[in-house]
Amino acid sequence: MESGNHHQRHFELEGAYNIRDIGGYPTESGYQTRWKMFLRSDSMHRLTTQSKSDLVNYGVRTVIDLRTTLETETRPNVFMGSSQVSYLHHNVIGDEYLPDEDSVITGLPAVSIRASYTTWLDLRQDAILGVLSALADPIVRPAIYHCAGGKDRTGVITALLLGLAGVPLQVIAEDYALTADFLLQRDLNEGPPAGQEHITTVEQFKEEFCPPEGMIMTMQHLDDKYGGIQKYMHAIGMSDAQIQCLRDAVIDKTN
Repeated sequence: MESGNHHQRHFELEGAYNIRDIGGYPTESGYQTRWKMFLRSDSMHRLTTQSKSDLVNYGVRTVIDLRTTLETETRPNVFMGSSQVSYLHHNVIGDEYLPDEDSVITGLPAVSIRASYTTWLDLRQDAILGVLSALADPIVRPAIYHCAGGKDRTGVITALLLGLAGVPLQVIAEDYALTADFLLQRDLNEGPPAGQEHITTVEQFKEEFCPPEGMIMTMQHLDDKYGGIQKYMHAIGMSDAQIQCLRDAVIDKTN
């Protein structure tokens, strides 16, 4: 595991590439996000026994799987059935076609990304409510949540958490784009997916698959349509108490 300032952002664990702690980000209120509370990850189906042990030793109590049913069946999370860690499944995008998701297939990557993310936020609110409600429960935490690449579904949940904490929008977008560093390494190590052989630098990967502008536009959608993240959480069914509990979990006021 990598460390810096005695806390670690990125975890070098065998079997995954994109495990990161979302602690240590500045908030607009002068605090920072809490370390060792929420971790984001790519698929965890290949984690070794030692990697599992490292996460348990770090304090992880719950794994929340954001993937589709097919993904969980073909590449089951290694913590399914674990006696040490609880496993929850909240299928963020669902198993059925979402009618608006392919509304923008061509054009700038950021615009296509915004189209997908805002579709999930608008049409998959029950699933997102399930994830956020789980994370608001003290019994669940510390928790790690993940999808396949740790970029899209995981990125949306992370943006909601960081936004609720008052992390500046640009910092949220930078955290989202940080995925490029680690998924590019995956592709260089294991071979890129078909059609992506031309992507050999972090900047190329970021521009095509996780441009910061895509997350910025997604967050602006929440402002424009719902009046901000807290009002969005109200709109999907979270109570004031749940929202406050989640905010308190994300923000570290001791520093």
